[in-house]
Amino acid sequence: MKRRFNNILESVKKKRGIVLFILMIFLVFASTFLVSCKDHNGQEVAANSILEQPAYHLAPYRSEFALLFYETPERIGFQVLEGIFLFNYKEDRMEADFALREGSFEPGYAISPAMSNDEKSIIINGFDPSDGTKSKRFYQYDIASGKISRIEGEATEVATLPYPAEDRQLKAFQAETWALEDIRYYPEKDGTFYIPFKSSNLPTVIYEMQDIDPGIPFAPKLTLMPDGRFNFIYSSLSSYLNYGKYEITGTEYKMVTKDGKYTFIFHKKGNNLVFDAERSARCTLDDGTELPNGTEFSVKQ
Repeated sequence: MKRRFNNILESVKKKRGIVLFILMIFLVFASTFLVSCKDHNGQEVAANSILEQPAYHLAPYRSEFALLFYETPERIGFQVLEGIFLFNYKEDRMEADFALREGSFEPGYAISPAMSNDEKSIIINGFDPSDGTKSKRFYQYDIASGKISRIEGEATEVATLPYPAEDRQLKAFQAETWALEDIRYYPEKDGTFYIPFKSSNLPTVIYEMQDIDPGIPFAPKLTLMPDGRFNFIYSSLSSYLNYGKYEITGTEYKMVTKDGKYTFIFHKKGNNLVFDAERSARCTLDDGTELPNGTEFSVKQ
């Protein structure tokens, strides 16, 4: 009876061990599937977390404001800073509108987008601007789904359409000002123009300084984006770009530049923002004076 009772107990332990073993195998396979999803070519699919909203707020302050990398009678592909866009100007809509997060390529590498040969995806390569060395990986953005795949290897492995001629790249876009919404696209051999960006669709709120002295040619502007980024330009003579992250505590807006060097404080007053010069970095205007404490900024219409 004792031996039989012990055999029953041993049998229960073995069954439990088998169940646990099977469960562990299932969990391993499930986690492998979740971590290493593959696309239809067997290539590893990078998480879409590397995709982000382009930094619209920086575009007005760069000289090379747009690069045309694709053009057909219906749509165009172009790059503004790190933002990559596909605009269907016959249907007046943006088909693709994305950027890659910092660290997607090696440090110091720039991006180079191109349209795939089948025109269904955008290939993004990385390269070192100093010597042209290409990254050991590239990304494939599927236009229809908005998903992106990271692929180990050179982008030359994928057939891409050639860039428009260099003179065409220069002539395709024009702007009356440096504002992003003022970019004009002129189709080849066509007298009309199209505007890829609409100010009403840009995900930004721009505050502009009020009661500015007529002798100051540039009105200081503060641009806030819904994802917590800001850009503060108070002088057209300064080469430093004040951009970074902002946070709101009650009525206080605190902005810290990306490098952590400068902090700017504003206070909400009705629909306006009021500058707190006593707690902010010095802001020297184009005429040499400093931005006064209590200066009001209102939403630009």
